[in-house]
Amino acid sequence: MLHKLFRRAAGMVSSVRTALLAGAAILLASAVVAVPASAADATVIDAVGQPLGIAYGPDGALYVSDYNWVGGVSVHQPGEAQAPRHITVGHFTTSLAVTADGTVYVLQHTESQQTELGVVAPGASGVSATIPLTQGNHWLAAAPDGSLYVASPSEGTVSVVPPGGTRVERVLDAGPFPVEVAVAGDGTAYAANQHAGTVAVIPAGAAGPSHTVDVGRTSSPHGIAVAPDGTVYVANVLSGDVAVIEPSGTTVSQRIRVGRGPQEVAAGPDGTVYVTNSVDNTVSVIPPGADAVAQTLPTGRNPGRLAIGADGSVAVVNRGSKTVTVFDGGPDGSAAASAAGREDPPAATATNSAHPSEGAVVARGSLDVALPAVAAGAGALVLAGAAFLVAVLRRRRSSRITYRPPH
Repeated sequence: MLHKLFRRAAGMVSSVRTALLAGAAILLASAVVAVPASAADATVIDAVGQPLGIAYGPDGALYVSDYNWVGGVSVHQPGEAQAPRHITVGHFTTSLAVTADGTVYVLQHTESQQTELGVVAPGASGVSATIPLTQGNHWLAAAPDGSLYVASPSEGTVSVVPPGGTRVERVLDAGPFPVEVAVAGDGTAYAANQHAGTVAVIPAGAAGPSHTVDVGRTSSPHGIAVAPDGTVYVANVLSGDVAVIEPSGTTVSQRIRVGRGPQEVAAGPDGTVYVTNSVDNTVSVIPPGADAVAQTLPTGRNPGRLAIGADGSVAVVNRGSKTVTVFDGGPDGSAAASAAGREDPPAATATNSAHPSEGAVVARGSLDVALPAVAAGAGALVLAGAAFLVAVLRRRRSSRITYRPPH
């Protein structure tokens, strides 16, 4: 009698366990298959030499500078993985800008290490003219009207070359060590003074700043960008955030936490802001007017400069891996795909942390990414429930049907 009861209870436990495990398997399978991940078209291009500067041309071509003694500029046409054209320029090109007519400007060095601005005519294969600059490292930015602004950190100045100009027309006072400059649609220039932890606000036509905005001396401000609505974004390398300055603002209105080591920032034509996190090897994506990062996407090692095309494509220079990651049409919350022969980016991971672990992919607010995680969590709960019920039934069997030998 005891033997029959034991077999009946064991069969019931086995049936319940099998049914629950089968249901969990079905739910987990639906989590993986029923909801596909979204797909941002992204490619990884092998750069020539040591990539540093990057810019889009009006025709969608991508220009990447090689920071070497015998460097140059590679021109990548849309949809092509290899550079079909090479532009011969000076030594150690640090920065690039391309104007609306296709003229390319490169910051380069001469044989004697003098810094100059090289001018490359549209479609040309070499420099046709040069514009002398002061000594030291410089960073280049193109204004909406075609003017060129050259930040000179060692001099504490910003040089201005008018559209189509052949020489520096004005030299503006900026402040202690202006590493980068950005220009708004109304001609106001904003210089990030790294040593002082300030942003110098230089009105159009002025010889110097009307005021400065304190972003934090210990924050180490570096990259700076102006959105179409006039909002200024400053990447702070040491504090791991982006300072936001409203149009005509005199103080920082808010700080947005991003990844570790945010170095460069750019604003797209729709106001979306992109930040390269040099330590995390990621790009943070901030929607227009948002106060938090919406997406974090993987790049190559040590991402630096980035450029945004007219169609919204985002290109990122990966200095450590010597590649360029291109998000066609802009990131949409998915992981980037690597070209053959290179290390694949890390798999997507959901997180609510403002500082994701190195190599993580965060897609807060992306339903395509969140649903599989939710369904998988539900499947895990079912499995846990199955284990719990099996344990309960076993305990009940043990308490009700126990053979005790005589003492």
